[in-house]
Amino acid sequence: MTESKKILVGFVLIVFVVVSLGLYAQWQLSNISQDADDLYQHPFSVSNAAKNINFNLVSMHRYMKDVVLAKNEEELLAAVESVAIHEEKALLEFDVIFDRFLGDKSQINKTYRAFNDWKTIRTEVIQLMRDGNTDQAVAITKGKGAVHVGNLNLLVEEFVSFAYQKAEEFHSRAISNSEQAMLFNLVFSFAALFFVFVLALSMRKSLIQAQKDRNYRNHLIDQNIMMATLDKQGAIEDVSSALCRFLGRRKMDLIGKASHFFDNSDDSVQLEDEVLSQILSGKEWQGEVKHYDHKGKISWANSKIVPQYDEDYNVIGFINILVSITNKKLSGVDKLTSMLNRRRYDEIIVHEMRVARRNEQAFTLVIIDIDHFKKYNDRFGHPQGDSALQIVSERILTFINRPTDYAFRIGGEEFAVIFSNLDIEQSKRFIEKIRQGIEELKIDHPDSITSGYLTASFGGCVMDPSSQISAEHLYIEADKALYLAKE
Repeated sequence: MTESKKILVGFVLIVFVVVSLGLYAQWQLSNISQDADDLYQHPFSVSNAAKNINFNLVSMHRYMKDVVLAKNEEELLAAVESVAIHEEKALLEFDVIFDRFLGDKSQINKTYRAFNDWKTIRTEVIQLMRDGNTDQAVAITKGKGAVHVGNLNLLVEEFVSFAYQKAEEFHSRAISNSEQAMLFNLVFSFAALFFVFVLALSMRKSLIQAQKDRNYRNHLIDQNIMMATLDKQGAIEDVSSALCRFLGRRKMDLIGKASHFFDNSDDSVQLEDEVLSQILSGKEWQGEVKHYDHKGKISWANSKIVPQYDEDYNVIGFINILVSITNKKLSGVDKLTSMLNRRRYDEIIVHEMRVARRNEQAFTLVIIDIDHFKKYNDRFGHPQGDSALQIVSERILTFINRPTDYAFRIGGEEFAVIFSNLDIEQSKRFIEKIRQGIEELKIDHPDSITSGYLTASFGGCVMDPSSQISAEHLYIEADKALYLAKE
């Protein structure tokens, strides 16, 4: 069809649709008005939220009584946990009120501040109980605590009253709007017929502009979205400029070459088999790929591969879309010690255990804990404690020399080291070197009952390559060994 015929057909269809919609809308508006009437009943959600807050306030005060009646630490913790549960529920209901309340926002802020003031009282009572001042805790709970909860109940109840008033107002407005909408709909239906003639005259110009816009969007996609079109064997048919920059390659050097799904790490062969077995069956694949450029610089990306089909729904190729996560990967470093952090530990240990099994090598996890570090902080202060952690971590890192050696700070004064291809005796000797290296730092620790210097305890577990132990279980076993070392 010519462009003129397309415009004419489009014009006829638009007139038909507009007239049909005008007649249909006349009938439908009465239903829409009723829907609007129902929609504006949302003030009742504020009412319900307020009632829930009052219920949770009463429950929190009830459990605060359990706090002051607690006879041991276990009962105290259970009561505190119950208070926290209802406190969290109340906060969620406050979110509803903040979002839905249509009255004076200062009323919400006032009530919310009063709620936070109660949290201060709660914290004071709990601390008094932990300090053994039961009588004072009871007095506060029965006194200003009870009074504060009562006043807070009254403040919350104001939301209920306002919600009912607002719901009635919306109901009246909906009825009025329904009558007006019926009239305006008729007028605008006739007006739409006039404007459609004007619209037809501009359609050709719009179509031309739309084509320009499409070209511009395609350019933006090419420059900003990492995407490639692959044939059924995974060879590259087309690739965006953004992906070329990520790979550090020219488009002409990539077209027609095997993509290997843009992963050239040690796991690329296994990854390629996994991807092909899935996408050739017509199922999408999502995962993480790793790429080294010609200078050895590593980049990571999240990859999504979507099958393309012919008319008979046979797979004929794939679209591969990638999103760089390199910056996210590089963010997995502990700021204080420059070691890898706990998040990177969780990622790397699973991968390295899989590699060790594939290579039929032993794999060792070691957990390191600095002895009596709380006493060190109590004597010298946390700034010097942080300095000691930095010095110890630097010493540990001097022993991490092989590509399969990793060191992590997994929390506080606790570190982890993983390595491959050393049996139990070799692992013991390696760990002993690290242990001696830390003690040889001669960091004074006069409050230690182990030594006059800062020392560390080590617990390790060596995984046989044939073992199917999980990373979590391996950690548990190493932690048991650490406990024995501490004794």
